Amino acid sequence: MPTNTFRSLLSLTALVASLFVSAVQAQDTSSVVVKEYDVFVDLPTAFAFIKLPTGWKFIGKLDADQLRRLPAGTLTSLLPLDDDSTRLAGEHQEPVAGNKS
Repeated sequence: MPTNTFRSLLSLTALVASLFVSAVQAQDTSSVVVKEYDVFVDLPTAFAFIKLPTGWKFIGKLDADQLRRLPAGTLTSLLPLDDDSTRLAGEHQEPVAGNKS
């Protein structure tokens, strides 16, 4: 009996561990890792936010001059990396083909 209980417990532990690893991997591909005190600027609205230990806090609306001079490392998108849409201020962004703006 102890052997069957041990095998059942071991199987259950392996199942839970594999589900946990799958969930962590899914989270890694579907979200951007944001560190505490990172700054995010929503370019269409020019609203700036900071990530605090308690959550996101609105810190103000930037003017056009401030938007042009964003410090390197400022987040300008929170979309997943595999979409090539997560950008940091100062990164060169190629124009989209067919988009003449």
